[in-house]
This record gives sequence, C-alpha cells and structure tokens, in this order.
Amino acid sequence: MFLRFLLFGLTVCSWLSAQEIAAPDFLCTRSEAGGEVLSWENVTNPCGPYVATDVYRSTDEAGPYNLLTSITDLSDTEYRDENPTGAQFFYYLSYRYDCPGTTALTSDTLDNRIPDPVILRSVSVEEGDLVVGWDPSPSPEVSGYVILEVTAAGTFPLDTVTTENSYRITGVPADSLTTREYVVVAIDPCGNDTPQSQITSATGLTGSGGTGCTSEVSLTRVQTATSTNLDTLAEPLLLFASVDGGPFTEQPYRMGGGDTLVYDEGNDGETICFYQQGQYATGETVRTDTFCITLDIVPPLRPFDVYGIEVNGSMARLPFEATNNPLPVQARLELYRRGVVEELPLLPDDFAVSGLTVPFAGSPQEIIDSARLVLEDACGDILITNTVGPVYLFASPGAGGTRLDWTPLVNNLPGTVTYDVLRVNPDGSFTSLADSLTDLTYLDQSAPPTEGPNCYVITANYSPADTDSSFPFLSNVACVFEEPEVFFPNVFSPAAQQPENRVFGPFFNAAPQLVDYEFLIFNRWGALVFSSDNPGLPWTGRIDGRPAASGTYLYTLKYTTPTGNLSQRTGVVHLIR
Repeated sequence: MFLRFLLFGLTVCSWLSAQEIAAPDFLCTRSEAGGEVLSWENVTNPCGPYVATDVYRSTDEAGPYNLLTSITDLSDTEYRDENPTGAQFFYYLSYRYDCPGTTALTSDTLDNRIPDPVILRSVSVEEGDLVVGWDPSPSPEVSGYVILEVTAAGTFPLDTVTTENSYRITGVPADSLTTREYVVVAIDPCGNDTPQSQITSATGLTGSGGTGCTSEVSLTRVQTATSTNLDTLAEPLLLFASVDGGPFTEQPYRMGGGDTLVYDEGNDGETICFYQQGQYATGETVRTDTFCITLDIVPPLRPFDVYGIEVNGSMARLPFEATNNPLPVQARLELYRRGVVEELPLLPDDFAVSGLTVPFAGSPQEIIDSARLVLEDACGDILITNTVGPVYLFASPGAGGTRLDWTPLVNNLPGTVTYDVLRVNPDGSFTSLADSLTDLTYLDQSAPPTEGPNCYVITANYSPADTDSSFPFLSNVACVFEEPEVFFPNVFSPAAQQPENRVFGPFFNAAPQLVDYEFLIFNRWGALVFSSDNPGLPWTGRIDGRPAASGTYLYTLKYTTPTGNLSQRTGVVHLIR
C-alpha cells in the first residue's frame, strides 16, 4: 500500500514539474486621488503552496521593470500605487508558488492611462438595417464597447457589447438611414472609457437619368462630413441592383465624370434599386443606402433579321423577324440597282407585323442588286437591317434540254437555303421538277409544252438556324421561246371560198410573242395602202374602206423575236378580184 502511494506522489511531482504557473488576470488600472489602483482577478494554480503576488512597474513599456511590491494574501485583488505627479507607469503581475521546476507566467502589461480610443470604420446599410463597424481598441484591458447615437438633443447610449466589433441597429425609418449618426466608446472593468470615436453615418446613393431618350442611369454617392468614406476600402466598389423587387445581383457599370457610375442595362418600365458595396482587407463589407428609380425611356429599336426579298410584278415582299419592336418614327426601303440607291418611304405602321409588301417601281425583269430597311426612332437613332438580295432566274436552250441558272438568295444570316424548280403550266399551275437543291443550276430534259413558251420559276426556301421555320421566296418567271418561222402566200382573193385565202398576212408556225411588230403594204407606185402592228390583223384587200384594184403589191415585215433577234421580210403579193 505504501509503495502505491509513493508511486502516485512521484507521478504528480513529475506532472507538476512540467507545468507553468498561470498569471493573475490583470483587469485594469484607474487613477484615484493621486494614486493608481490596479485591479485583477486571481486564478487557481494547483501545483503547490502560494507564496506571493508580485507587482512590477516601469516608466517605459519596453522596460526594465522593477519589483514594486509583493502581496502575500491570495485574496487581495487590488493594489494602490501612489503617483502624486501623475507620471505614466507600466505594470504587470506574476505569481510565486512553491513549485520547483515550474515557470511563472506574467500578465498583460497595462499602463495607467485610459484605453486607446476606437476607430469607427463605417455605418453600413444592410437589408434596411444599419450596421455599425469598428476596429477593436488595441488596449488589452478593454472589456466592452458602448454604441451611442448622436442627436441634436444629445448623445444617447444604445447598447453595450463585449467581444463584438459590429452592431446592428434595427427599426430605423427608411428616410433616416443616412442621417442617423453614431459614435463608439471602449470601456474597461475599472470604469474607464475612451474618448468617443469620430461621428459616422451611412453613405447615401442618388441617381438621375432613365427618362426620355436617356436610357442610362448615372449614380453618385451622397457624402456628408460624417459619411463613411467608401474610397478607403481595400476592394474595388461593386454595384448591386434589384429589378422589380427581385434579388440583388452584381451589375456591370462604367465610370462617368468624377465618381459617377453609369448603368445602362435597364429597360423601359422597370423599377431598379441600387446600392454600392465595398470590402475591407479583413473581409468585412460596407454598403451605401439603396436608391430606386423607375425607368421611363423611349424604347430603342432592337435589331431584327430580314429573311429575304421577293420581287413579284410591281410589288416587293420582305418577311422579317417578329421582335415586338416599338414602331419607328420614320422608315424606308433602300434599293440598290446598278450601283444607284433608290429610297422608298414606308409607313411606320408597316412594322407592326412580321413582314411587309411595298410597291416596286420598275420592270419585273430589272434586277435589284440588294435591298435593306432603314428605321429611325424618336430619339434619332438609326437602325439598319441586314442586306438582302432576290433570286433571279435565267433560262436558255441547252444541249439535251432547257438550262436554268439563278442567283442565290442573299440575306447574310445563319441558316440553310434550298431551291425548288417549278415549270409554269399554260393554265398558270405549277409542275415540280426538282426540290431541295443547293446548286444554282438545273437542266430540264423533260418534254416542253405543246404550245407556247417553256416557262419556269424558282422557289428559294430559307430556314433560320436552330429553328423549324421556313420562308419561301419566288424568283422571276423565265421562259424559253421557240424561234418563230414565217410564211407568206404569193396570191390572195377577197372572193376566195376558203376564209384563209381572202386576206393577206404572214403565217407563223407557233403563236408569236413578238416585239416591235410592223407589217406594211405598198401599191406599185410606192404609196402605203395598209399597216398593222398586230400579228393577228392581216390585210383584207381594201384601201380606205373601198376594194383595192387587182394587181401586184409590195409588202415589208419587221419584228423582234422573244430571243431578241430582229427579223425582216420583203416580197410581193398578187391581189385577184
């Protein structure tokens, strides 16, 4: 049994020899009637018998420190050091215990002055509350902070906190968030308090713009003598905005003149609330008050795509993207033909739909190089659409059939364009010859119609990228004509039994499609007795309504074929009565 206790005692002594003697908890000092009163709280040290509490003093914080007194009563928690001249002293405390091999720790070093004052960094507006933030006093004796509001009637304490370095004030009216002013005071357990911090208030935010033709909102901070200076923050200032009561998110901005921030992401009718936020190097944030504005701006014209142009007779058709755009104040269609621009005025109401049809001045065969729409809004801003060009078809006889060539549909947009080839039937209906072509040529080897010209049209189908929509555009109608052959009889008689022999005129092998047709008949003295500009109007053998005399007459025929060839014929015919 004795051996067991002996081993236990050795173990305790071994444990104690490796321990430290904790110092008293040096709370504060206070000046009192020509002396300095030191206050502390004792702490427990179980290593051995208490000997004394030693008090050290120096006139320099860096030392050297001399033993001022040794207090042998462990229950004592104060000591008065006389200081009739009010000199500055520095003190620390240490215990002495009868614990061989242990190290005695020292307390904090305190002077006999009041604690160092607080630096009040900012008053921030957060979610409708005010948050007062300060840097802790460097004095170790500080035990708390008093937050006070400064008013015209005086300075009134709001609350006291201990270890925090920020305080939230709730219930402040919205119109007072930037006019309320605050100070913070540090206190210690001896009742000392520091001088008040600088008076600080929240920083306001104001703005202008967002009306009429000014879509931008200019934001500036409202600074007073006590406003928090956000320019001293470690991080760049950020701008946050809430649209129509939505969440606040960080927004892009650019700098205007001075400290003005320019925001240009808003739309007409939106109510947008803003605040600026910065950050200290410690990571704490500070915000301005919130500024709200409702935008009442002239909606700008938004770009839209024109899918193409179709010229059909005397009209031009241009379908375009439906964008719910505001109506322009002025609009026009610009046509480029042979390097010359022609401007066709348009009605602003034409843009209430997703396409327009406008009168087209000129022959359908007159090629348009390109076209585009030009719109102007109420603020004088110009919107120019993409350039478009129509499809033009050319047909010509080729080896083994009719060769078709056409120009591409031009719109300078992403997407796909395919082409369908159609024959125009005599009754105006269409026969499909090929579809979904990507080439710009086609050889028609099918049998042509039995009568009349062989006519064709191309349908260009444009499908915008990433959509299932398709927009068709017709080309001009192009025809291949059979070259006409002409025959003349050398005799006719108004008294003939067959009707075709009673008149005189040319006979064509096919229905003629002639230009500049001129048919003339002269008597033997060279006088003009008949003329016609209609291939269907022959001479009936009468002059000025009376029967012409029998005899020989001279005729001439002149015309231009559909292929552009000039044809002329001259001959004689005998009139028999």
